[in-house]
Amino acid sequence: MADQTEQEMRDSDAPTHGTTEELKAYIDGLVNRGHDYGTCVYAMSLAATAAFNFVASKLGVTGFQASCADLDILKRTRRMKHGFMILDANDVLYPQYDLVRKAAEFVERQRKELAPEAKKLLAKSPDAHPNVRARWEEIAAQDE
Repeated sequence: MADQTEQEMRDSDAPTHGTTEELKAYIDGLVNRGHDYGTCVYAMSLAATAAFNFVASKLGVTGFQASCADLDILKRTRRMKHGFMILDANDVLYPQYDLVRKAAEFVERQRKELAPEAKKLLAKSPDAHPNVRARWEEIAAQDE
């Protein structure tokens, strides 16, 4: 691992270790090697994925449970408390996937769910930019 380039790290798979000692040694190897701006990104990602794989293997989770945990990690690390959507660009290649429609439906659902939050923001931030307040007012109106 110490001599892998950024591209090699990007293309490598994170292992699933059998013991906490093996996992710790792997993470220590990632953390303690020399890094540049790019390799530190993959060190973090590989360490997190190896830990995820280790815990998933020990708990015997299903694929569905693992996917829920994976999305929860994104929610927590990106602080997305009001929901998010992931689009697979590969779907653009196939006519049965209407990504524009899927995105529009998601936005419409979220606007309805965000109406109470918009009302709170309107009350809390009277000096927000007029364009921002207009958006909040538009969203808040969907709760009526």
